[in-house]
Amino acid sequence: MTEPAVFDPLAIIATLNRHGVRFVVIGGIAAGVQGVVWMTADLDICYARSRANLERLAVALADLGAQPVEATADLVVHLDARSLAHGDWWTLSTRFGRLDCLGEPAPGMTYETISERARTIDASETYEVAAFEDLLVMKRAAGRPKDVGHIELLRAAIEEAGQSRS
Repeated sequence: MTEPAVFDPLAIIATLNRHGVRFVVIGGIAAGVQGVVWMTADLDICYARSRANLERLAVALADLGAQPVEATADLVVHLDARSLAHGDWWTLSTRFGRLDCLGEPAPGMTYETISERARTIDASETYEVAAFEDLLVMKRAAGRPKDVGHIELLRAAIEEAGQSRS
């Protein structure tokens, strides 16, 4: 699959919502809509791993024309509920841009634990985003060089939020 001309995370979110997928937006988009901005070229989500949600996610991914980023043009990967149940981290190309689906973005962090503290964004689409504290845990767990600056931005946002509540 070729990458789309324009990355449209809201179109991906709208598709997930239309199919009733239970998910929380994580990563750069989650940070950005809460005021901590860094460059990102994909939408990261943490999804519920129940059988019913995996079935809804599979239908949404089919609607998005999703295929693993690594898949060659002649390789077709069936992203059905069974396949999704056997994987935890899916890096996908869709007609609206890249989508990373994570079942457990950091040890012990699942949809259920992240959604407890998530913030609801009510814009043209309604969706949940991970709290800064959870994003910080995920960035620390990833441990990539690019995450060092993101960790500092998140720490500053947490500190600022704590001071504004005093």
